[in-house]
Formats: sequence, structure tokens, C-alpha cells
Amino acid sequence: MTTLGIDFTTLSVRGGADAVPVTDENDSETAGGCLCAPGTCCGATLVPAHVPQTSSTAAPPPELADGVKLPDNAAFRSLELPVYRFLRPARLLGFPDLAPTVVRLEPPVGAGARAAVPVDAVHPPPFVTPHWPHLVHRVPVLESRLLTAEDAPKRTYHFDLDVTAYPDEIDGVDFRVGGAVGICPPNDPALVQELLERLGVAGDADAPVDCVTEGGRWPTIWGEDRARRLRTTRRELVTWTVDLHGGILAKPLLRLLAEHTADPSERYILSWLCSKQGSARFCALRSAPYPPTLPQLLAAFPSSAPPLADVLALLPPLMPRFYSLSSDPTMTRDNKLRKVEIAVTVHETPEPWRTAPPYVRTGISSGFLERVARTFIARAKAGAAAPPLTVPLFRGLQANPLAKEFRPDGPMLLIGAGVGVAPFRGFVQRRLRNANCKNKVWVLQGCRDSLVDELYAGEWGVDDADIRKVIQSRKGTKKYVQDEVFNQADLVWSVISHPDGKVFVCGSSKGMGEGVEEALKKVAMASTGMSAEEATEFWDEKKRTWQYITETW
Repeated sequence: MTTLGIDFTTLSVRGGADAVPVTDENDSETAGGCLCAPGTCCGATLVPAHVPQTSSTAAPPPELADGVKLPDNAAFRSLELPVYRFLRPARLLGFPDLAPTVVRLEPPVGAGARAAVPVDAVHPPPFVTPHWPHLVHRVPVLESRLLTAEDAPKRTYHFDLDVTAYPDEIDGVDFRVGGAVGICPPNDPALVQELLERLGVAGDADAPVDCVTEGGRWPTIWGEDRARRLRTTRRELVTWTVDLHGGILAKPLLRLLAEHTADPSERYILSWLCSKQGSARFCALRSAPYPPTLPQLLAAFPSSAPPLADVLALLPPLMPRFYSLSSDPTMTRDNKLRKVEIAVTVHETPEPWRTAPPYVRTGISSGFLERVARTFIARAKAGAAAPPLTVPLFRGLQANPLAKEFRPDGPMLLIGAGVGVAPFRGFVQRRLRNANCKNKVWVLQGCRDSLVDELYAGEWGVDDADIRKVIQSRKGTKKYVQDEVFNQADLVWSVISHPDGKVFVCGSSKGMGEGVEEALKKVAMASTGMSAEEATEFWDEKKRTWQYITETW
């Protein structure tokens, strides 16, 4: 078989009289195994994490023979491929076929053909729809402010959103305390432009095309599974329908990049990553804390320029993001105005391979909302009159565990760190409408430094000092919220022992969520003499009976 200009059936190791063909048995990259679980990325045997993996940082890269030259750019070096593998180009095994063509971008035909149209940068096209019965609405931003210090490790913004005109989609379904709204974010315009330029279609980005699909839900979110012909533009598709950050490293994508790579060396290296010999390194990249993104791969292999339609078919769809309400939505419902409030923490990922700042990328949704917030704040400072800013929102999840299990009475212990405390502010506001919260509601709030990143300080009502304790991990006693959970063992046990008592936990599952669960088990053991197994079963039973409710991510 000959493809990509390389004969993969006959190519063997070259480099001297002692050259031997590369096979499963003598190729150490294959023998090293895969870092993924069986049946995930390549189906190979799982290798323990402690097994050392070969990296290009182990030794200076030697001169490569037979014309295989390493790309000389920071993005390629950031992949840390074992460059000794390319000293003697080998016969590649297990090379995948190209994915079938299921998306086409065709010149517009019939009625509706139009001239170039700028993409709407703040609201998705009509065919991007969430699950029934919701539609995405333009919701005005009433207020936005930074809740943390500007130099906080994780910046968090507050938003007041005007839902006065939001329609009643289903009788009896409304915004609820503890519920979450959905945001349909766009990709960063700068990243979209970068991708269009690398694929050589920037000049036609705003020209109308017919997007033709063979089946599936894409480019909708939760539309029907069927074939489609939609009038759109290339920029609109890249902006609103595909995720340019997460879950993109897959062998079909690498195979596509290899097929459309002009440089023979780049083509061989991409092919090696697709092959059985490259499985261990492929799995290491895929399971890394920050897997390579499509822009990083295109920067690493600059001669690769696959057709945009084929790239779109292999990228994951751009899904909505959900944000818990940080207020009681019934408090602001009157005949004139209704609003909901959310808090958004900006997620940043380092991109040291970039040749110019910024050397980080933000999350798709949190980055979009930060751009909205910064624009709002700048306008407010300048006193500039401008059309109201909007965000693309739908009602989202109003039957999630936090919303379903909130009760207007009974003792509650609310445990959260970072932005995880946001929905608990709404809990406290609702309880204050009915009675004094003292001796009925307790909040354990974790942060790094109360002067830098304590959220909603002084905004919890008249009983703030009595119901809320802030635990700082970088200042003062330097404890984590899970440490305080064990210190408050008597309180924890009194709440969970009450017939109507509930313990809520919200925040990051890694670290905080896991730590709080372990602390709760220790509380049960210390309070009753349970064994570790009995304590685990105790809290599992409390989960089943909805006395212990977690919402972690």
C-alpha cells in the first residue's frame, strides 16, 4: 500500500548493514504499551503511570538520517516526541484508514444565496438549538463586576442577567434556587481567525456556503439525527459549532492531518503517531493534563492544511456550559424587572508553545464571558452609551440535584470552595425570606486568601457572621475546607442526624470534593465508632436518601 508518498508495506529500518525490519516484538515503543484503558483510544494494555516514558528531553536530538527532519518550531518541541524513533524511518504497522467524508461545504444553490455576511459574534445561528423545548435567547447584561482581585489566581466575575422577557416554555417550569442556566458560547474570534488562516480559507471565511451533512445532529446541538443542508459561512461554523479546545486528539484527526501534509518529514511523524509503533506516545499525549489542541498541532506541522469540511467532521461539537444561579431568582420578580445572577470563574490553560503573548488560553465559555464582563466594566467606567450587551442563554437545568433537594426548612450545612459557594448564596437568601438563618443554616466557604478571592464577602444577609465561616488555604491557619469539616464534627453530625437535615457540597471534585468526602467519613467514624467501610456505606445511604447532595466537576 502506498499513500502519503510513503510505502508502508515495504518500508523497513534503514541505516546500516545491521538494519532490521520493525515489528511488534522488537519495537520498544509498542512494547512499552499504552497509557489508556483497554477499549479507549487504541485498545492496548494499560501501563502503570509510574513506568517511565521516553521523551525528547532525555537527550539532545541527533541528526536525522534519510531526509527525515524535525520541524523547527516551539509547538513541535512541546509535544516531546521520542525523536530517536525517526532516526531510521520504519515500516509503520496498524496504520488507520481515512475517516469517510460526511460533511461537505458547497457553493450555495437555490433561493437565499447571498453575499458575504459577517458572523454574529455574540449569538449563535438559529440552527444551534439546545434540548427541547428551549431556544437560545439574547439576554441583556444588567451588571457585571469582578468578585476577586484582578491578580487572583482564578478571576471570578458576577453577572446580573435580565430575564424579564424570557418566555414561559413549559407550564410550571421556572428559574429555581440552586438551578443552572445554559450558556452557548462562541470560540474566541482570534482563535477562529488563526484556524481559518492556517487552513488557507480565511479569504472565503464570510462567503456563503451550503453545509451538507450525511446524518447526525451536528451542526445543531440537540437537533434531530438526520441529513441536513444549511446555509451558513465557514466562519460561522468554526465560531459556533465545534470545540477547538477539548477532546480533539484522536487518530482519525492525526490521519487526516498526515494525508494533507506537504512536507515528507512532517507527514512521516504524523503517520507514526497514528501507527501502532506510536501508540504509547499517542496515549501519553491524549492523557496528559493539557492534551494538544488543533491550533497547536497545526503550528507543530505547518505544512498540513486539510480541507475545513473534513476537520469539522472530526472535531467534537461545541456544547453549552452550565452555571448555577448565585441568587434566589424569586427575589427580583416583579412587574417591571426580573433577573438571575451567576458567578463565572475564568479557567486558564498554559500554552508555552505560543511565540507571542498571551501564553495561556482561557476556557471557551469563561473566556467569552470575561470578554463580555470587561467590555461592560470598561463602558461603565467611561460612561459610554452603547447598545446593551447580551449573552446567549437558555433556562438550562432547573431539576438538578441542588435545585431539587433545596428545602425552605430543616437544618442545612453548605460546603463549597471557590465558585462552588455561588449557589449557596441563593439558598441563604431564600431561607432569610422565611426566617432567621441563625442555628439553621451553616456555610463553610473555602478560598485561598480572603483579601484576594473570597466570593460575595458581606453579601450573605444579616446573619453573615453567625452562619458562615471562611477557611483560607494560603493565609491565616492555612487550612482547606475539608480540614474544617472534620473540625466541625459535632455540627456535621447534628445536621445529618436530624430527620430533615441535609449536607450540600459544591465545587471541584478533584481535591476539594474528594477531600470533603473523606472528612465526612472520618466524622462518622469519630462520632459513632464506625469502621471505614461502615462510614462509606453510611454516607452512600445518605446520598441515596438525598440527605447528602453533591454537585462537583
